[in-house]
Amino acid sequence: MALHTLLDIEIGAPDPVALDDFYQEIGFVGSPGSWGGEGMPEQIKVSEAPYRQLKTLRVACTDESDLAGIGVNLDALGVEYQITNGQLLLVDPINKWQLIVEPTSERRPAVHSQRVMNYPGERNRVGQRAEVITEKSSRKPRRLGHVVVGSPDPQKTVELMKAIGFRVSDIIFGGIATFMRCSSDHHNLLVAPGQVPYLNHYAIEHDDFDSVMKAATIYLGEHGQEKHISGPGRHQIGGNIFWYMLDPAGNFFEFFADIDQIIDDDAWEPGDWSGGDLWSVWGDKEQPEVFFTPTDMEDILKGWNAANV
Repeated sequence: MALHTLLDIEIGAPDPVALDDFYQEIGFVGSPGSWGGEGMPEQIKVSEAPYRQLKTLRVACTDESDLAGIGVNLDALGVEYQITNGQLLLVDPINKWQLIVEPTSERRPAVHSQRVMNYPGERNRVGQRAEVITEKSSRKPRRLGHVVVGSPDPQKTVELMKAIGFRVSDIIFGGIATFMRCSSDHHNLLVAPGQVPYLNHYAIEHDDFDSVMKAATIYLGEHGQEKHISGPGRHQIGGNIFWYMLDPAGNFFEFFADIDQIIDDDAWEPGDWSGGDLWSVWGDKEQPEVFFTPTDMEDILKGWNAANV
């Protein structure tokens, strides 16, 4: 089996139009209900739902033989699925979101030119101002990078995701939370505990430090500090620069850059992180409590219970 790309997610929200407006505002391209970066279109689908939620996660594998291998794994877990029209589809029996695996070629955003930087003893930008100062328009977000979910049974959720081909990158406190990947990124999925299944946050990649800082500053300047959650900083686990904010539906979203890359799966040794600066090497040092208990969790609980009585 060989998963290689996080293709897209579908987010449900009571007011999907507000999310359409948001994705257009931050620089994604697309049309109502479907957004992404240039060269990585349609990575975030939006639809109406009674409460904010993750509805679908779709990943890519190499070929159709992978689907058969995944089926064997799911049979061993006793999880129902179907293979139809070149896709493997299942509904997570615990969390109720739909998982889709399909063979397709690897997708990557086009390479942009790197900003010219000065370093001690290496002066590359001479006689010119920094690009972020002189650029006529800000660099656009590039792609959806990862998703973080809460689950009432994170261990079983991790086992299911491993069965469809996700690899474990790192764990926290013996497996309370698990970072997993379906590409070379350190993580495309983080599974953490939750009272009920919910979408904790999704992450949007920018080119570099300047792009993250500028995009977040513009967003908070337009919408106020009440949309700020945490940042800027650099995560210890995954290594990425981050800044977290709130979208109009109440989801946390993260602008990030420079995440760890894992090319040789056999050479990577997953770590068990249980102390130290787990949240950030610099910047905001403590993970905000709201990450564990979002302010709208009561609405999510009511919505989940109403749909699953």
